[in-house]
Amino acid sequence: MKLGDRLRQIREHSKLSQIQVKERTGINNKTLSNYENNISSPDPYTLKVLADLYKVSTDWLISGEQQPLTKSTYNSLYISDEDLQFLIKLNKLSPNKRRAIEILISDNDNCPQQKYDSYYSNKSE
Repeated sequence: MKLGDRLRQIREHSKLSQIQVKERTGINNKTLSNYENNISSPDPYTLKVLADLYKVSTDWLISGEQQPLTKSTYNSLYISDEDLQFLIKLNKLSPNKRRAIEILISDNDNCPQQKYDSYYSNKSE
């Protein structure tokens, strides 16, 4: 399989039309068609733009040796903006407060309030 074949495969896997790729990247759909038909090859910058759009490595696009991320793998790696903001706030907390949150969300007990109370009662002793 050649580079153009992989570009077409991953675009179709991503459920994007050539027009949608054009709208998201600025790459002319005729140029993209030439890439996908192995008439021409993208320059390194354009290759990176396409890899980023399709969420695959440039290595995979070029050689096919590294597997692209599947939708399920990508979804498991995705962090929403809300979750990212929470993680940033969590990272700024003191170790004691982080530990308190860890206790609250641990799966060992079904009663977070009891764990929270227990943690803070031990801290005041």
